[in-house]
Amino acid sequence: MAAVNLWKHQQDAVDWAWGRAWAILHHGMGSGKTATTLALILRCIAQLAATRILVCCPKAVMPAWQKQVGIWCPHVRIVLLDGSTKAKKQKQFAHAMADLSPVIIVINYESAWRMDELEKQKWDVLVWDEVHRLKAPSGAASRWAGRMTKKNPKARRYGLSGTLVPHSILDVWAIYRSLESPDLTTFGQTFTMHRAKYAVMNPHQPGMVVAFKNLPEAHAKIAATTHRIRSEDVLDLPPIQFIDEPVEMEAAEARLYREVEREFCAVCDRGTVTPANALVQLLRLQQICGGYVRFDGESTAKQISSGNPAKAARVADMLEDSPEDEPFVVFCRFTSDILAVRSAANAANRTVSELSGSRNELADWQAGKTSVLIAQIQSGGIGIDLTRAAYAVFYSLGYSLAEYEQAVARLHRPGQERRTVIYHLTATAQGRATVDGRVYEALRERKEVVNAIIDGYAGRAVATGAR
Repeated sequence: MAAVNLWKHQQDAVDWAWGRAWAILHHGMGSGKTATTLALILRCIAQLAATRILVCCPKAVMPAWQKQVGIWCPHVRIVLLDGSTKAKKQKQFAHAMADLSPVIIVINYESAWRMDELEKQKWDVLVWDEVHRLKAPSGAASRWAGRMTKKNPKARRYGLSGTLVPHSILDVWAIYRSLESPDLTTFGQTFTMHRAKYAVMNPHQPGMVVAFKNLPEAHAKIAATTHRIRSEDVLDLPPIQFIDEPVEMEAAEARLYREVEREFCAVCDRGTVTPANALVQLLRLQQICGGYVRFDGESTAKQISSGNPAKAARVADMLEDSPEDEPFVVFCRFTSDILAVRSAANAANRTVSELSGSRNELADWQAGKTSVLIAQIQSGGIGIDLTRAAYAVFYSLGYSLAEYEQAVARLHRPGQERRTVIYHLTATAQGRATVDGRVYEALRERKEVVNAIIDGYAGRAVATGAR
């Protein structure tokens, strides 16, 4: 059976992982970890007579697996369980299993734990792609992955990630459970034991983490079980530049922002904003930075100013100041931000595609039919190729470091031939930094974003025990 033509760092990873029952490939985005894993799968088929291979990944990554298998090992069957209903997925699975030849079954995490048939099947290889998605100890997909490993102790298990520990050392326990269950020896038998060893808790408030401890020991354990590749060490990519772009809020936006920030309440003739707690306050403030607000009792956000939101006006200026055929990607967090950016692009006479939870027009943008792609950060950061653009704008952002880094890597990866420029739009109120600036600062410092923002903003730690 033909082998995948590997780069040296990929071959080193295969040789390192081959002698292990399970392994984590912590490889930077764009470094070819899918091809590396396919080389391991081919070796399992050739030398261990493996025939049943299960790959679980985010939904957006499923087509990438089909493409990579077609490139590197087209002689191996691959079946994507992508039916629109559970019954259709079950039918696809039954047909795939009726043929005894080797097959790679690919399914997304949210569907996988709902299919009893997967737990009943004996598997030779289990692959958890973007394994950091399994970091929540009580998450349904995470617990399912642990059960799958427990039921298939002889299967080779591989966890793949470009951002293995996106927040803190507490993330790793469930990730390791998904690979080494039932022999949970690396980080302890229970999450409670793991947290007790590596987290300092507030004795007066259950579940509140105030610091971490024993980190050198934890890092050593990760190093012993993980093959680490940094993208910048193995890829010859064009330079990347990050530019902070302060945007002064419109007067109405700034006034509402100050009231919600200082008083936890804002009242105007259009409605009232009263956040229930600090996290909801943070959410409302971020949305106000984009020029919209959701008033109490309403399900959709309303534009604050009668004119264009300040950030949207800045996007329109950027588009108007660039060649009309220059591709742009604009990342947004909120639906209201998407609406604002679409309006700005239309004002600049640009054609627009959207990639969000409700629309997927990525193919049109990739084909050059449109020049601006508006991507919701949760949809635009995983498993897609955005190298057509060398310019991206973060209009707004969530709190996930992993989502942020993966979104950047969609542009700055193999296939990119130009210097990549990433703009961060950060709202200011009368020249003073807003929550936008604190979010980006936390990301740059690679902190756990929610904790960093709340600690600095509200002057207290955050309860993180309910994971």
